[in-house]
Amino acid sequence: MDSAAVVERFGLGAGVRAWLEEAERLPDPVRALEVPADPSEVLDLFALSARDRVEVEGLWPGEGWPPELWHLVGCMYRRLCADADLPLGGWRDWPTLVGAEDARVRASSLWAFAAMVPAVFERNAALGVDRSVTVATLADVGVQVARSRRMFGRLSVETASWVAAQFRGRLFWVGGLQLEPAVLVDQGGVEWFSEEEARSLGAGFAPGDRCLRLHIPSGGLDPVSVDAALAGARSFARAHLGFDPVVATCSSWLLDPVWGEVLGEDSNIVRFQRRFELVGSGVPGESDVFRFVFGMPEVDVARAPRGTRLERAVVGRLESGGGFRVRTGWLRLS
Repeated sequence: MDSAAVVERFGLGAGVRAWLEEAERLPDPVRALEVPADPSEVLDLFALSARDRVEVEGLWPGEGWPPELWHLVGCMYRRLCADADLPLGGWRDWPTLVGAEDARVRASSLWAFAAMVPAVFERNAALGVDRSVTVATLADVGVQVARSRRMFGRLSVETASWVAAQFRGRLFWVGGLQLEPAVLVDQGGVEWFSEEEARSLGAGFAPGDRCLRLHIPSGGLDPVSVDAALAGARSFARAHLGFDPVVATCSSWLLDPVWGEVLGEDSNIVRFQRRFELVGSGVPGESDVFRFVFGMPEVDVARAPRGTRLERAVVGRLESGGGFRVRTGWLRLS
């Protein structure tokens, strides 16, 4: 079996073929691919919605699965295993399969993730990470599957590259925030100071220094839970991640200062962004706003709902000619 046959059978593109062919050349995993025969425990951990869970259970690997499908899952699993020690700051693209007609293909990464669950618990336990943190982190799988369904109307894992970070030890859901061990960089939508600018801020702020990157879970931003997460973030990194960060960063549409104008100071979004000092000028953020506020994969003001205060604020600003930015902010950890 080779990737050309997989691409031909399922009508996938040249980009997917290149990704699979690269994965084929990776070393054999130490632990062979083994998708659990009984999906119950792993689907509990993934915290899928009732609708998504029923569909995934109905597609679970068994008799009738073609070799091309197993090859697809096997390449994904091989990639995850090979990237277990991906250097901080490294990023690995993942094929987006939301357009595939076969639902098993659209959800194929779920079976690679399921096979990695034992390794995730073992690695995190070796780091001294409490089991409850691992369980909370894995629950983000269900969040991402639900987001994909909201955007595309059917089962898929459009953000599989993000989910894969969890299985490489790059994400820990601790209290009200998700913590990612990272390095300070000026790259893509993430901005940082030059060497000269960072020097005035003291040790730990130089480009390339280790930091914690903060991510906001869906439905988060309760000030009390955010306070608790920030209070324990540095000690978590010292105890479990092997470094002592003095700075945390966040790059998000939520940090655009314009939210203070459109939502007011009593908004949890505004309260959250007030914690940060901003870096740079940001990048266009309308696409992110539509994904996270409206669950829409494309910016389409005419079709955007106006049911909530936040939705009306977004539409009103865009209709008046305004826009949104993804901004990077930082704060000192104590």
